[in-house]
Amino acid sequence: MYSSVLIAGQFVNLGIKESNPVTQMKLQKMVFFAHGLHLAINNGNPLIREKFLAWKFGPVVPTIYQLYKQWGNAPIIERTSILVNSKPLEYFSELSESALEAINNTWEITKDVDAITLSNWSHSPDSPWAITYRNIGENGVIDDNLIKNYFEQQIRSTAG
Repeated sequence: MYSSVLIAGQFVNLGIKESNPVTQMKLQKMVFFAHGLHLAINNGNPLIREKFLAWKFGPVVPTIYQLYKQWGNAPIIERTSILVNSKPLEYFSELSESALEAINNTWEITKDVDAITLSNWSHSPDSPWAITYRNIGENGVIDDNLIKNYFEQQIRSTAG
């Protein structure tokens, strides 16, 4: 498991590198998607340590929100400068193969999808966010098992 800030920084830096910067909202959805893929493909093994909360506008990790809130809804165009084990994020290569796979697959699937479309997807009536928001309310913790089961179902439905 990794810090959500590390995973979010990977997406921010990929966006800048490919001249396709992400917004705060899109970033939250990308980290959620990567976490869900990782849970589904790796027997429930989480990608990030922190839990997603069911905020009004979708699944959110408050740590990521606090780090990037200054950008509002504008594209994040400054590289994330985080040190992990005394190495800058851009040179950090100690992510597991499964983490890199989840990040890269998520990037390829979502990089050209706008934040509103991703938000609509995360708000579908059977999504982990919708179930948590309906049953627990705003700021409810979205259970990783709910996320895992949802992503397993999504993978099965697109595979065949």
